[in-house]
Parts: sequence; structure tokens; C-alpha cells
Amino acid sequence: MKRSQVHRVWGSAILVLALAACFGPPPMAPLTETAVEAAWRKWEAHGSDAYRLVVQIRAPRAGATVYDLEVAGGRVVKLTRNGDTVPPQEVAAYDYSMPGLFKLLREDVRLAVGTQAPEEAHPADLRARFDEGTGRLQVYRRVVGTTRRRVLFIEVLDYEPRAVGELRGSTH
Repeated sequence: MKRSQVHRVWGSAILVLALAACFGPPPMAPLTETAVEAAWRKWEAHGSDAYRLVVQIRAPRAGATVYDLEVAGGRVVKLTRNGDTVPPQEVAAYDYSMPGLFKLLREDVRLAVGTQAPEEAHPADLRARFDEGTGRLQVYRRVVGTTRRRVLFIEVLDYEPRAVGELRGSTH
């Protein structure tokens, strides 16, 4: 390949990467109590009471787990974990509905800014991105520790607001 062709290929590759950076999703912002509450107020004002949500959870030393849930009237009515139905008595332990996710965010923020002594504290980097219109969580990353970092990554893969009658209606 001639030098001019190599320059054109590299130039094209750089242009594609620059455009992808410009049009990709916005970066995650540091998670604060204020950010969580602002997003929650948006969700309460513009979110849905009935929806389907697909959430992927990745944690250290574990493969990704995908939760597919349906919510009606603000309650989880159907839940699968990696394609397997979660029994009704276990649904509360895997509440990744929007209220469940916001509860997790509030707990993490409270723990990150807790009252531990500096020598006992584990540095935490909490970052999230919320939907501008509805306030719903899109992605969340929690990194705790410095030398032995523990990372939790939660990503909402799909969100579909629905009318209550559209749901496949299990009554968990």
C-alpha cells in the first residue's frame, strides 16, 4: 500500500472514531443524592406505571446476569433471570424495577458518603446516566476500593412503557 493510501485509511479511521465519540451516548456523571432525587422526580412525573424492562448486571468474578421483568401498577408481575422464571416468593430479592433501582442508588450514595472514619472507608466512584425525558436509569457503575477494586455495572438494555392490558399478566 502506498504512503498516501495509508494516510487516507488512517484519516478515515480517525474521522469515524471522532464522529462516534460525538454521537455516542453521553458520559456517565458522578452519582450524588441530588442527581438521584432529580432523576426520581422526573421518573415520578414522566415515567410509566406499566413497562417491560431488561436489566443486565455484571459483578466481579461472575458472568453477566440478565433480568427481564414486567411491571404493572408499579409492581413486578413477571420476572426471569437469564431466561429462567423467578418464583413469586423470590421476586422481591431481584427487584430491578425503576423503584428498585432507585432504592439501590440511594443506598449506595448513602454508604459512599457515610460516617466511617477515613481509615475504615473504602473509596467509591459512583457514576450513572439517566434518561433526559423520563429520568429512568440507563446505566450505573459502582467501583469500590483502590487496590482490590470491586465493580458493579448495571445497564438497562431495554425499556418499553406499556398499557396495563398489554402485559402478559402473571400475578406474582
